[in-house]
Amino acid sequence: MVGQTGPDSGMIADDQPWSHPMKMRFLRDLLAVSMVLAVASPASAEPSFDPPAICRTAMAAITDRDPKLMQTRTAPDGVVMLTYARPIDNFVWAYRCRLEGNRIVWANEPGRWRDNAKDDKLFFEVVGAGAQLRIIDNHANGTTTRQLFDRAKIE
Repeated sequence: MVGQTGPDSGMIADDQPWSHPMKMRFLRDLLAVSMVLAVASPASAEPSFDPPAICRTAMAAITDRDPKLMQTRTAPDGVVMLTYARPIDNFVWAYRCRLEGNRIVWANEPGRWRDNAKDDKLFFEVVGAGAQLRIIDNHANGTTTRQLFDRAKIE
């Protein structure tokens, strides 16, 4: 019969989208690729650091301070606000920080974001199966500084 679908018609019903063998193979292949990517992803094996911890560590690296002395709060827009009270005179320094992928962009408070072409570029990476955070500072003069922080010294 023309236009009829069913088990004996040899046609696939439009209201059963996953009954077609090609669609089933596609779903099987998609699931297999997803599982391989999830297992192979280095991020899945390493516990991540939250944005305040990354920003605190980056600003500590830039200013040569202890990350635990940096106080943070996160604004509704995701920008991390940081303060540091210098122990010798209690002068309070304030900074802002945001993450763009693995890039750290920061600013003095008040001040401009350090995101111009001639500014240093800061990056982070989680290493040591999540036990450490590396801050990478690509200076405008072409040199690079790398500092490694243990999780215990950050949190």
